Amino acid sequence: MIQGTSLEAYYELFPSLSQRQNMVYNIIKLYPGVSNLDISRMLNLPINSITPRVYELRQYNLVQYSHKKKDRLTGRTAWAWKIVENPEGVVTHQI
Repeated sequence: MIQGTSLEAYYELFPSLSQRQNMVYNIIKLYPGVSNLDISRMLNLPINSITPRVYELRQYNLVQYSHKKKDRLTGRTAWAWKIVENPEGVVTHQI
């Protein structure tokens, strides 16, 4: 069970995230080091709907670059993402 204060803190930090942004954020939180293509596969959504959401989360200072990795299926190099542990200056306006 989530404490009420935890939910309040969450909504203070993330009041204006869209459903798609929340989905992408949660995948990165659950699987640190995922790439945009990994997220696309996990959510069964096209890559062009994932890349802008990751960019927006980066602009909100919620997600940051982790490392480069090679995609296991394509063999191409991709950026991997992780959650910013203590986000400061989080933008809270609607996109």
